[in-house]
Amino acid sequence: MNAPARILVIKLGALGDILLAEGAFRDIRTRHPDARISILTRRPFKSLLVHCPWVDEALVDDNRPRWRLDAMWKLRKLLRARRFDLVYDLQNSRRSAFYLRTLLGNRVPSAGMPPKRLVPPNKHLPVLERHARQLVAAGTPVTHTPHPGADWMVTEVGELLAANGIRPPYVVLLPGSSARGAAKRWPHYAELATRLHERGLMPVTVPGPDELDQFDHLPGVSLRTAEGRALDLFALAGVLRHASAVVGNDSGPTHLAANLNVPGIALFGTDARQAERTRLGRGRMRTLVAPGFDGLDAEAVESELLETLAR
Repeated sequence: MNAPARILVIKLGALGDILLAEGAFRDIRTRHPDARISILTRRPFKSLLVHCPWVDEALVDDNRPRWRLDAMWKLRKLLRARRFDLVYDLQNSRRSAFYLRTLLGNRVPSAGMPPKRLVPPNKHLPVLERHARQLVAAGTPVTHTPHPGADWMVTEVGELLAANGIRPPYVVLLPGSSARGAAKRWPHYAELATRLHERGLMPVTVPGPDELDQFDHLPGVSLRTAEGRALDLFALAGVLRHASAVVGNDSGPTHLAANLNVPGIALFGTDARQAERTRLGRGRMRTLVAPGFDGLDAEAVESELLETLAR
């Protein structure tokens, strides 16, 4: 069989899902060094993935309802025009199965997946394990999949930090989440920031584009661009790279810190199974789990953070 020349990788979902798949993208590139690799993703992440060294182009799925036949026809035309030889469906959902079955007409082999599946096996496994099993089943050696990275995202931010009076040691606080994930927000960041400030650790908050004014009450610095806009992901990566530690919710920026192997703590108000599925407790990132954040106060998080910093 000839080596595939054109490969489609499907990875939809939120920022955290994209970052969790970074190692799998790299392993796919290593297995297929000469192929043209296209990734199908959501529109907000196209600008990120066009800079990813492991893929050649990013295609956009706008997540239209499947009854929107005009949108499905447009996406079908986009995908079929590429004449893909192989698909890695890392999304492993009913929607992506529909794409393979209907938009691509089951004409393109799906790497590591049994034919005609509607829901992949082991769908309740943590994401990194699912990706690894799929790549192994496809004959793709797994090296980076369990340890996704983001070094290629880091932008130099020395001038930005200096302009805002930020110097080490500083701790980045990530108190936000997506609008639909408001229940993931730990409620004690203000008290934690006060405690850190009293210890000589500058608290630095990096709000997202939809939360620019939500965390101005927190002690420390709320970091924005010189024009007052939210930092892009590349600048955020630079800020995280220089941080002494990070404290964040179950969110994409916290996944970015984990990918960069920054020491820190991810806070979960769900249960241990959700924390395990996200694999946020990887590298030097630890997780603290308390359903409803009950009993998880600022003192407890500060204690865990200081222990992390002492390692």
